[in-house]
Amino acid sequence: MSIKSENLVQKRLKIVIYLIPLVGLVILFRLFYWQIIRGPELQTKANNQHETVTYLDAKRGDILDSEGNVLAGTKNLYHLYVYKPQLTISENDLVEKLVENLDKDPEASSDADIRTYLKSRLDLDSSWVSLKHYLTPEAKDRIEKLNITGLGFEDEYVRYYPEASMSAHVLGFVGQDASGEEQGYFGLEGAEDRLLRGRGGKVRTEVDAKGNPILIGDYQFLHAIEGKPITTTISKKIQYLAENMLKDGIAKYKASAGNVIILESKTGKVRAMASFPNYDPGIFSQFPNTSYKNPNIADLFEPGSIFKVLVMAASLNEKVVTPDTQCDICAGPIQVGKYTIKTWNEVYHPNTTMTETIINSDNTGMVFAARKLGKDKFTQYLSEFGFGKKTDIQLQEEVTGVLRDAKDLGDIDLATNSFGQGIAVTPIQIISAVNAIANGGFYLKPTIIENQVSKGKQILSPEASSQTTQIMIQAVDMGEAKFAKPKGMVIAGKTGTAQVPIEGHYDATKTIASFIGFFPADNPQYTMLVTLNEPQTSQWGSETAAPLWFGIAKQLML
Repeated sequence: MSIKSENLVQKRLKIVIYLIPLVGLVILFRLFYWQIIRGPELQTKANNQHETVTYLDAKRGDILDSEGNVLAGTKNLYHLYVYKPQLTISENDLVEKLVENLDKDPEASSDADIRTYLKSRLDLDSSWVSLKHYLTPEAKDRIEKLNITGLGFEDEYVRYYPEASMSAHVLGFVGQDASGEEQGYFGLEGAEDRLLRGRGGKVRTEVDAKGNPILIGDYQFLHAIEGKPITTTISKKIQYLAENMLKDGIAKYKASAGNVIILESKTGKVRAMASFPNYDPGIFSQFPNTSYKNPNIADLFEPGSIFKVLVMAASLNEKVVTPDTQCDICAGPIQVGKYTIKTWNEVYHPNTTMTETIINSDNTGMVFAARKLGKDKFTQYLSEFGFGKKTDIQLQEEVTGVLRDAKDLGDIDLATNSFGQGIAVTPIQIISAVNAIANGGFYLKPTIIENQVSKGKQILSPEASSQTTQIMIQAVDMGEAKFAKPKGMVIAGKTGTAQVPIEGHYDATKTIASFIGFFPADNPQYTMLVTLNEPQTSQWGSETAAPLWFGIAKQLML
């Protein structure tokens, strides 16, 4: 062999020597890829080729009122299927017997249509065939009495709301997520979905190449676990009263919308929470999606004069004013930079007291009190009252609003915020704050689920709470709404009329009329807020929201 040939052979041997480990690495990598990276996926595909999995629905937990009445329940219906290898009658006879015994719905398809549908199902090239979903217990009993071998039933569940639209915004509804799985949305259905839905079960069965179960093959059964029921603080009787009177009030005062919240003063339990327009959660898809959210927790509004009692309570608590302190800047409009602060009726009361400030709903007197309190304390108390944060009520979609730091609060902001303008809150926030006055200065987080009452936090002294309560009693007895007050009732309350901000300015013709308070004032049982959006008969809360509030309060005390 020549030297040239020998060198060529050595080169080829070197190439082979280098290639062998390289090829080995490639093989090892492919084995790693198929067995480790793709292994679980391929194993699953292989399993799916020789086994079937039937998923079992879990019964969703009921939502109950405070007395155990069902507000949202689950009907147990049935899924009819057939295992064709076990059929002992012809498929045509099976169809005729089923047509005779299935549920008859006047609005559903005719017998001929049902017959055609069943035949098309039985023509499927499968041993196990689904025939009909959501059979009633009565239809199931009729079909079972036929004693047809090969037919079987699975439990199915359907959410229902026995009171239709009542408490709709509290409850929410049950729909489907992107993958088709049951999912709760809005209200309690959304917020407590994981608790309510439980855990579905499954039946895994090994099958042969034709899809028939292998009797000695693998069989796994995982039971479904029912969802947990929830007992709410809602009183069905009070909720019904609030909704019906709110609906009548909206019609009477020609408002575009309205809300009512009724708290049990000493516990913070929500006994009623009503809003209109509303919807029926059982047929939610027939309503615009704008109606789903709960305005009492998901809508911000400028509270107007009902906010004044909180600022006054804070000022009294800090002892920067007393009920008899006289305002030395209330003889006329107050100039704040380029802005002028006026009273709602442009009537001024020189040397008005703090009590008279609330009775007359005097904006200038509130500017005086807020200045005495100061920006730091002002923002501190707003935070203590729960503004700028969620109340953590157990409902989906709650919003917070924005609470500015003292350093970001301008002189004009302090002035307008003092009488409830230029600040946005939710109805649940403000009623929870005012309830602290009713509850001796203890702030309680509102709750809509029984056995979840908060311990409370003292934010006002008993003295300041008592002083504010007495001022609010006089505001009812001597204020603009005194004509509508029920005789014999001692009520602590405050009217509110807030202009609606639109595109950077206030619309003089559109208001949110409101009334907030508690009763009986000497031993509060209920704290209540009523708001009416854009009432047309009168823009003033004293002539619309207040009479409605008094009417509901009177019925509650019967």
